[in-house]
Amino acid sequence: MKELKEFQRETTEQIRELRESQKKTDEQILELKESQKKTDEQLDRTDAQLDRTDAQLNKTIKKLDDIGTTLGEMGIVQGKIAEDLFYRNVRHVFGQKNMAFSDVRRNLKKKGVAEYDIVAVENDTVLVVSVKNKLERYMIDSFLNEKLPKFRQIFPQYRDFRLLGGVGALVMDDGVGRYAEKKGLYVMTQNGEGGAMLVNRKSFTAKEF
Repeated sequence: MKELKEFQRETTEQIRELRESQKKTDEQILELKESQKKTDEQLDRTDAQLDRTDAQLNKTIKKLDDIGTTLGEMGIVQGKIAEDLFYRNVRHVFGQKNMAFSDVRRNLKKKGVAEYDIVAVENDTVLVVSVKNKLERYMIDSFLNEKLPKFRQIFPQYRDFRLLGGVGALVMDDGVGRYAEKKGLYVMTQNGEGGAMLVNRKSFTAKEF
């Protein structure tokens, strides 16, 4: 009888401990659920923040695209202004050098092949001018190494002409202008009166290409 009571007591104690353990487990599960709920809420906030960030990025990208379009349009307008300036002044500028160009053409091109900004002809001489808003050294190299050598091939009617080269720019550093001159090119820029002028030194001799 004593052993039975002892067994019942131990069983009761084990049941109590089991209940305590179950209670702790339930509390841990509840804490875990609360933690998961907070995590879900944080994820929701993060998703919302990402959505706002994406929206802001899209707005920024659109603004940059708009700026790029505006700058591109400004570049086109400035390019036309530069071409118009030097086209109108070629006869006058080179006339001071006793080079009376009788035929001056603008945007001479062969569709899908090449386009030349200004081409001026005098007797057996043809002058090809590349016009830029701001002249850089790499532009000079590109003109000399790529466009100018192909001119006679693209326009065979000038095959037997003396070929001279020139550059015209609204803005250029002195060093860039001197670089073009050393390469044998005529160098034009705008003057203070709304016209154009040659900036080559008196000792300059144009190169025949």
